[in-house]
Amino acid sequence: MELLKALADKILTLDGAMGTALIAKGAKGALELCNVENAALVEAVHAEYLEAGADIITTNTTCADALCLEPYGLQSRSYELSLAGAKLARQVADRYTTADKPRYVAGSVGPTTRNLTLANDVKREDVAAAYADVVRGLLDGGVDMILVETITDAVNATVAVEEVRKQNKDIPIVVSAVLARMEGRVASGATIAAFFEKLPMEEIAVVGFNCTNGVKPLESALKTLAAATRKPIIAYPSVGQPPMPMTRYVKDMEQLCRSAMLNIAGGCCGTTPAHIAGIAKAAARWRGRKFDK
Repeated sequence: MELLKALADKILTLDGAMGTALIAKGAKGALELCNVENAALVEAVHAEYLEAGADIITTNTTCADALCLEPYGLQSRSYELSLAGAKLARQVADRYTTADKPRYVAGSVGPTTRNLTLANDVKREDVAAAYADVVRGLLDGGVDMILVETITDAVNATVAVEEVRKQNKDIPIVVSAVLARMEGRVASGATIAAFFEKLPMEEIAVVGFNCTNGVKPLESALKTLAAATRKPIIAYPSVGQPPMPMTRYVKDMEQLCRSAMLNIAGGCCGTTPAHIAGIAKAAARWRGRKFDK
């Protein structure tokens, strides 16, 4: 698996926020619609992160599933928007790829608007169908991995992984959960160990966290996760509320890299190409976490 080979050599840098970057450039409404109506805007964000040193860029498809698109009347366009988002990211990544620095595309699959553990207005097969369209578009668009991100419900994550494997047996799957404010737990309230135990871990290549309130909550969470699995670990926190100063954010992320707790480091909500440039430089100075291949 090419991804695992790359992770064995160094800490890879993931890009930063897509949504807040598009909004800062004037985008409104359903941001995934930009993939077909304002492709140049999406391409510009991808290029800025690649210029900053990102090894992996994520597609603008986090909310491309039918459940998220329904309020905008766009639910029938899920596959179209996912395919377009994947093709855009693939084209830009290929332009920046060199023999010394390959660039990868992660197909973003978000949590949808429903948590199956709690929702009483949607069935498992409905969520599965919503995930299936996004995954099909991403795979047809040529992504290198599927990133099931911002997950709070282990059932949702499991359904997403199942849909990926129905369509592709080999593509690497990354699953990233959201932490609760209570230490040692994910947003659903489950302990970190219990949450990941519920996932089909044999099908998942990389696990970790995103969208935390700044970097600090990751320290103990990553230690807990590292003790529970021998898989590679990803972390890409938000800038937090109130927003962390960029220099502090990068310094804290470097500390995680220095502690050999990460294999992929990046940014979530509020992060910019400047944040990613800092992370890329920091990640290059340290070896990644050792994992079972």
